[in-house]
Amino acid sequence: MRILHLADVHLDRPFVRGDRRQGDRDRARVRESFLRCLEPAREGQVEAVTIGGDLWEDEHVSADTRRFVAGEFAKLACPVLIVCGNHDPLLPGGNYERTAWSANVHVFDAGTLSERRLADDVSVWGISWGGGMLEPSFLAPGIAPSDEGTHLLLLHGTATPLATVYDDPSYCPFEPARITEAGFAYCLAGHLHAARQTPELIYPGSPEPLGWGEMGRHCVALVLAGGHVIEAELHDVNHHRYEERIVACDGLEHSGQITNRLDAALDDPVAAALHLRAVLQGDVATECEIDVEDLSARQGQGYAELVVIDQTNPAYELDALARQPTARGYFVRKLREQLATVTEEAELGRLEQALIAGLRALDGRGDVVDVG
Repeated sequence: MRILHLADVHLDRPFVRGDRRQGDRDRARVRESFLRCLEPAREGQVEAVTIGGDLWEDEHVSADTRRFVAGEFAKLACPVLIVCGNHDPLLPGGNYERTAWSANVHVFDAGTLSERRLADDVSVWGISWGGGMLEPSFLAPGIAPSDEGTHLLLLHGTATPLATVYDDPSYCPFEPARITEAGFAYCLAGHLHAARQTPELIYPGSPEPLGWGEMGRHCVALVLAGGHVIEAELHDVNHHRYEERIVACDGLEHSGQITNRLDAALDDPVAAALHLRAVLQGDVATECEIDVEDLSARQGQGYAELVVIDQTNPAYELDALARQPTARGYFVRKLREQLATVTEEAELGRLEQALIAGLRALDGRGDVVDVG
């Protein structure tokens, strides 16, 4: 059986960046990605579709969007199996219950693991989020029957070894090994927004990246299941992407050189769908003026978004400054005396930042570093 698996579409997400028109464009982009995801099912390439949660944002989804989703599923000549996630929980009288689903759509109950058979030898087990947290206690050893069938688990939760700094591991956390211990051949997962895959499970990720924390792949999964054989492939579907790029600025002496160095780093032949963070790093002349807002506006034409971040350090000649009979020289001498007596690494780092921050303030610069 060929299964199309997607998750974390987040229709009607309340994007807060920019103005209302930008939010409307972002929501339209997400809706378009949902349609792209369903192309294999519309073309008859699969026998079932599974949704791994967070299909929409429950607090913001409109009746129009619900009708749109139900209408697209009704066009498919195959079953659509849905588990609800933490952003679109299954609530009494809520959006899922108020939606007029076609007969081919099945929404798994909240809080209780249940089975939906797709063929004689393939079944999908699912459990939806309700009004509270979903605990992984239902993943008991041997819960799936040990018969000749291929039992798949449809779950919205965090496989903890795969979580990154951008992922919250507190949402139904589980170890991938528990999938096979429970008797499931494979897990069709949702919740992590960058595509990931292990021998036990697959996350397709969100079809479109939804912000700067989502720089990985964004896919649908095509899964072949039957006879205890699982083959799973990720297929990229996103149009937009987010990227962070380091721009080395060591030794640069003035703003013109900064502009030229940034311009050389912006070499993307097709950039209209690229959201780029350009991070300026290195030691530059103390007189070098860097206006990140101006650089972002002037150099970012052609990009979906360009954000320039200044992480450069002014190359102060501290020995020469310490010899000056000035307030600046006195400040450098005092801070260096304190630095000479500190052994704790954290305090050493704070004092080094304080030294640079003070010199920037004395120079009248507005970009004083945070030494909190």
